[in-house]
Amino acid sequence: MARSEETSFDAQHPAEPLGATDPRDLTLPLYGATFGQAVTRFFRSYARFSGRASRSEYWWVQLAVAAVAIFCVAIVAVAGDPSALGRLSLVPVAVFVLVCVIPSWALLVRRLHDADLSGWMCLLLLLPYIGSVLAIVFGVLPSKPLGERFDRRDVYDDLAPR
Repeated sequence: MARSEETSFDAQHPAEPLGATDPRDLTLPLYGATFGQAVTRFFRSYARFSGRASRSEYWWVQLAVAAVAIFCVAIVAVAGDPSALGRLSLVPVAVFVLVCVIPSWALLVRRLHDADLSGWMCLLLLLPYIGSVLAIVFGVLPSKPLGERFDRRDVYDDLAPR
């Protein structure tokens, strides 16, 4: 059945998941987010593990993180000597990892919620060899309307722009 032909099986569970219409509304996923919107939402939702994140939010942030990581590794590779300057060049990499580790896990948990899966499934990424493959699989899972059960609008209503 085509996506446009899908119908709701009841009024509480629509065929399409509810998404944000305002990019500043962090209480709902922003379907079709641009690069800038996704990165902004990533840092504004720094340690928020409840709620949902759209595929576009997830993949734009993954692209940004990969680009910055490649840049940091390139800096270390260019410095490449074991001298004090070489060790000092590891500082940007360490800072980048510390800044991004918590929001990256939070983003993955919210992405799993959007696919109507428990956020605890992100612990599977710690498995050797298959963990990185699972990150890709989790990122491409389709959004499901039942994922709305992970939204906590009552908690974040005061934070949403008016």
